[in-house]
Amino acid sequence: MVQLTPKFHPIFPIPFGYVNFGEEFRELNSYLIRDIEEEKSVNDGKKRTFAKNSSGWQSHAILERKYPSFKELAKVILMTAKPIIHASGVSEAEDLVIQSLWANMCFAAGGFSNPHIHGSGRTIWSGVYYPKGIVEKDNLDEFDINEYSGYGVPAVPGALVCKDGNIAKRMVKFEMSNKKYFTGNFYIIPRESLLILFPAWVEHYVTPTVDNSKRYSISFAINLK
Repeated sequence: MVQLTPKFHPIFPIPFGYVNFGEEFRELNSYLIRDIEEEKSVNDGKKRTFAKNSSGWQSHAILERKYPSFKELAKVILMTAKPIIHASGVSEAEDLVIQSLWANMCFAAGGFSNPHIHGSGRTIWSGVYYPKGIVEKDNLDEFDINEYSGYGVPAVPGALVCKDGNIAKRMVKFEMSNKKYFTGNFYIIPRESLLILFPAWVEHYVTPTVDNSKRYSISFAINLK
């Protein structure tokens, strides 16, 4: 009998991109945090996505039109996103615009974000940038995504969790050595200067914080023109 070697091929992959900008972005991060604090001091913003109004704040969109730091970040996001989105099969990747860009802050225990998406109409990709992480390291240039991500539900407060669109996966309950193909969640631990990119239809949320330290993030939606 002829011995044939079976081939392994995932059939429903979800594109995902990330860049760690490291120490080079530390100065920009300080300006972003300064401007987030400034915006919060003059604008009540939106408080709909948090556990309670006293634990979190969300700005209105289009901050890049008001603050040079956000304008610079918007340019970096588009420059970074174009090759990733093109690699995902979007032939019009050169015709992209940031449809909205907004800041989020958790500043009290219990703050979290409910599961949601950013996709509608011509919004095709979304993502988040962290001007400050929840894990401190002296050298931001030392980065390994495997140290800051994994499969399943993390025990880390303030983590970003992306949910697999195949809800049937969440029904699978057994021990496994590799959860990559059977879990319904992928999590990322915020790290300073980390940019995350994913399709706008990917549902995601933030796990509850447990202390009063501030958690900053900048979310965005990318549209086709």
